[in-house]
Amino acid sequence: MPNKNTSGQSFVELALIVPILLLLIASLVEAGFFIYSYLTALDLTREAARFASLRDPFTLTLPGGVLPDAACSDDDLHYFFDTACLILDPGFNPNIVFDTNIDDVAISVLTISGNVVTDRWPADGDGVWSLATASTGWAGNESWTKDCEGNVIYSEPFFTNAELQAMFQSGAPSNKGVVIVEIYYCYEQVLSLPGLTDFLPNPARIHVYSMMPAFEAIPTPTPIP
Repeated sequence: MPNKNTSGQSFVELALIVPILLLLIASLVEAGFFIYSYLTALDLTREAARFASLRDPFTLTLPGGVLPDAACSDDDLHYFFDTACLILDPGFNPNIVFDTNIDDVAISVLTISGNVVTDRWPADGDGVWSLATASTGWAGNESWTKDCEGNVIYSEPFFTNAELQAMFQSGAPSNKGVVIVEIYYCYEQVLSLPGLTDFLPNPARIHVYSMMPAFEAIPTPTPIP
């Protein structure tokens, strides 16, 4: 006949272990959601950077000097806005929903001459185009400079000119153009378990980026008269 004390002890041990196992399983599931969101955002920056690398960042006006509308439905190319629209397109990106108060897409175009950054566009301000600033439907106002709580954490571009110049290899072509597409996305935990939210930030900032050659930004020799 089984010992009742032993049987009762097993139930107590099971009651102690099961919550821990469930928390571990839930943590793995949450980590899977986070990694999926991270990789999705990374793929979006790659596709957007490829799109931007094949287009001219300096054709920002239409015939007659008219500016193209800053709208994803516009057929006329607005280099920066349409690059960001590729990321926002629900048909292309059905998995990440951006919060217009705290998320952002940041784009920079650089001209490098002699392995030195000589120009950075947009030329005004800090040289970073921000969707949260450019779009009238977004309230974030340069959300790339902030964390998910709205605290300013960056006072200059994530990639400064000096940091980029330090990446260049001496044997590579010294004259080049580069476009950088960045996503700043606040990931909200899907399960929101108390055991996780107590120790991990919720939402947590995801920052991903891609760099591609920008052929139209490559410096050209000055014509000799």
